[in-house]
Amino acid sequence: MMDMKSAGCDERGIFYSETGRIIIYLSNHETYDDILSTIQHELIHKCINDFEETLDEKQEEDLIYQMAWANESLV
Repeated sequence: MMDMKSAGCDERGIFYSETGRIIIYLSNHETYDDILSTIQHELIHKCINDFEETLDEKQEEDLIYQMAWANESLV
């Protein structure tokens, strides 16, 4: 489940592992592409959770960062 909210948090998006819920805070984005990037980021958190991988928060964020920039890294 994913919700979009216009305001309410300093975060751009949040994934709640307990419920599988994703919330995207639209007011913290500047462009449509920025919103799509946050959706992708939070969905990756959900996928990692769904496959029950054991990564700490830093490892998870580093993995998502590397995935986001993989195309540019390979050039």
